[in-house]
Amino acid sequence: MFKIVKDSVLKVSRAFGYDIVPLREMRERDFALHLRELLIRQRIDCVLDVGANIGQYHDFLRQRVLYEGLIVSFEPVARHVELLRERSRDDGNWHIEGYALGSQDGAMPINVMVSDQFSSFLEPDNAKVRDYAALNVPCAKETVTVRTLDVVLPVLQERLGFDRPYLKLDTQGFDIEVLRGGDDSLPTVRALQTEASVIGIYKGMPDYMDTLRYLGGRGFDITGLYAVSRDSSLRLVEFDCVMVNRDAVAAA
Repeated sequence: MFKIVKDSVLKVSRAFGYDIVPLREMRERDFALHLRELLIRQRIDCVLDVGANIGQYHDFLRQRVLYEGLIVSFEPVARHVELLRERSRDDGNWHIEGYALGSQDGAMPINVMVSDQFSSFLEPDNAKVRDYAALNVPCAKETVTVRTLDVVLPVLQERLGFDRPYLKLDTQGFDIEVLRGGDDSLPTVRALQTEASVIGIYKGMPDYMDTLRYLGGRGFDITGLYAVSRDSSLRLVEFDCVMVNRDAVAAA
């Protein structure tokens, strides 16, 4: 009965040009609307989901952004790769690549944390954000394959037939290393998002100013900033930075 009433209220509100959104979803809705518009304007035909974990970003794209195109998810942790491949069977436009991206091809040990969304090639540093002390702790290590974007992107484009990619990065302090492996590829990326750090939770990770300078110097301009996490004192720990390729804007 509740669902019937809820659907009826939503239908009436939308007929008058309004949408009713639960408070817990307000931040995500703003991000989704912005990303939907950006993907449409840039005519994105593939999203490169780097650091897929168990597919949360895929779900966000499909359910909230309403993006129906190609998604290529990159994830190195073995149990996650297995789960992603199982999940992707129900989505013919979702392709799983079972390796990490970095600045050079090879193999590296990754720290699998107690809360595996924190898994990283970097060592944790919980001194500044004590809220994560019980979660951002290694419980295992895996040696995983690492490849560069410059090597894999042309192969994926030939195989899947896309040419206007959107690059999403969420690699827990390793995003700039991924970008360094994509110097030749970045000019073909129409837009991107990267998780930028305000308060470092890993040793030696770049902060948000490093990230913005790096991408700004490679021709990307900010279109939106969206909080990812805050500590118990409401300090901003990380945010998603959405950027568009300056050349793509000039050519539009």
